Amino acid sequence: MLVAAAAAAATAAGRGGGVLLGGGVIGLSVALYAFALDGLVRRRRTRLAIGILFVKLAALLGLGSLALASRRFHPDPIGFAVGVSCFPAAAVWEAVRARGA
Repeated sequence: MLVAAAAAAATAAGRGGGVLLGGGVIGLSVALYAFALDGLVRRRRTRLAIGILFVKLAALLGLGSLALASRRFHPDPIGFAVGVSCFPAAAVWEAVRARGA
Protein backbone atom coordinates (compact mmCIF):
# COMPACT_ATOMS: atom_id res chain seq x y z
CA MET A 1 0.00 0.00 0.00
CA LEU A 2 2.92 2.31 0.69
CA VAL A 3 4.28 1.80 -2.83
CA ALA A 4 0.84 2.55 -4.29
CA ALA A 5 0.57 5.74 -2.23
CA ALA A 6 4.08 6.83 -3.20
CA ALA A 7 3.38 6.03 -6.86
CA ALA A 8 0.15 8.03 -6.76
CA ALA A 9 1.96 11.01 -5.23
CA ALA A 10 4.78 10.74 -7.78
CA THR A 11 2.31 10.43 -10.66
CA ALA A 12 0.54 13.55 -9.44
CA ALA A 13 3.91 15.27 -9.51
CA GLY A 14 4.58 13.89 -13.01
CA ARG A 15 7.29 11.37 -12.04
CA GLY A 16 5.62 8.01 -11.32
CA GLY A 17 7.40 5.31 -13.33
CA GLY A 18 10.42 4.74 -11.12
CA VAL A 19 8.43 4.26 -7.92
CA LEU A 20 6.56 1.26 -9.28
CA LEU A 21 9.75 -0.29 -10.64
CA GLY A 22 11.59 0.22 -7.34
CA GLY A 23 8.68 -1.17 -5.34
CA GLY A 24 8.49 -4.15 -7.67
CA VAL A 25 12.21 -4.82 -7.33
CA ILE A 26 12.16 -4.81 -3.54
CA GLY A 27 8.94 -6.86 -3.49
CA LEU A 28 10.46 -9.47 -5.79
CA SER A 29 13.63 -9.49 -3.73
CA VAL A 30 11.79 -10.08 -0.46
CA ALA A 31 9.50 -12.74 -1.98
CA LEU A 32 12.44 -14.68 -3.39
CA TYR A 33 14.34 -14.36 -0.12
CA ALA A 34 11.35 -15.69 1.85
CA PHE A 35 10.94 -18.58 -0.61
CA ALA A 36 14.66 -19.43 -0.32
CA LEU A 37 14.58 -19.22 3.46
CA ASP A 38 11.60 -21.55 3.52
CA GLY A 39 13.45 -24.01 1.31
CA LEU A 40 16.56 -23.78 3.45
CA VAL A 41 15.04 -23.96 6.92
CA ARG A 42 12.00 -26.16 6.58
CA ARG A 43 12.87 -28.51 3.77
CA ARG A 44 16.66 -28.63 4.19
CA ARG A 45 17.26 -28.07 0.47
CA THR A 46 20.38 -25.96 0.58
CA ARG A 47 21.13 -26.10 -3.16
CA LEU A 48 17.65 -24.86 -4.00
CA ALA A 49 17.92 -22.06 -1.44
CA ILE A 50 21.33 -20.96 -2.73
CA GLY A 51 20.01 -21.03 -6.30
CA ILE A 52 17.00 -18.91 -5.38
CA LEU A 53 19.21 -16.42 -3.56
CA PHE A 54 21.41 -16.21 -6.66
CA VAL A 55 18.32 -15.53 -8.80
CA LYS A 56 17.29 -12.87 -6.28
CA LEU A 57 20.67 -11.17 -6.52
CA ALA A 58 20.67 -11.35 -10.32
CA ALA A 59 17.15 -9.92 -10.52
CA LEU A 60 17.98 -7.11 -8.12
CA LEU A 61 21.18 -6.20 -9.95
CA GLY A 62 19.57 -6.53 -13.38
CA LEU A 63 16.52 -4.42 -12.61
CA GLY A 64 18.62 -1.91 -10.68
CA SER A 65 20.97 -1.46 -13.60
CA LEU A 66 17.98 -1.22 -15.94
CA ALA A 67 16.56 1.57 -13.84
CA LEU A 68 19.77 3.48 -13.43
CA ALA A 69 21.87 2.86 -16.56
CA SER A 70 19.60 1.99 -19.48
CA ARG A 71 19.52 4.35 -22.44
CA ARG A 72 16.25 3.17 -23.97
CA PHE A 73 14.20 2.64 -20.81
CA HIS A 74 15.08 5.25 -18.23
CA PRO A 75 12.68 5.64 -15.33
CA ASP A 76 13.23 8.27 -12.71
CA PRO A 77 16.14 7.16 -10.46
CA ILE A 78 14.82 9.17 -7.50
CA GLY A 79 11.47 7.45 -7.90
CA PHE A 80 13.24 4.10 -8.05
CA ALA A 81 15.00 4.87 -4.76
CA VAL A 82 11.69 5.94 -3.19
CA GLY A 83 10.06 2.69 -4.34
CA VAL A 84 12.89 0.56 -2.95
CA SER A 85 12.86 2.44 0.36
CA CYS A 86 9.14 1.77 0.85
CA PHE A 87 9.91 -1.71 2.22
CA PRO A 88 12.28 -0.62 5.02
CA ALA A 89 9.87 2.20 5.91
CA ALA A 90 6.99 -0.28 6.11
CA ALA A 91 9.08 -2.67 8.22
CA VAL A 92 9.96 0.09 10.70
CA TRP A 93 6.34 1.23 10.80
CA GLU A 94 5.17 -2.30 11.59
CA ALA A 95 7.87 -2.80 14.26
CA VAL A 96 6.88 0.43 16.00
CA ARG A 97 3.20 -0.49 15.77
CA ALA A 98 3.80 -4.01 17.16
CA ARG A 99 5.96 -2.72 19.98
CA GLY A 100 3.30 -0.28 21.09
CA ALA A 101 0.56 -2.94 21.11
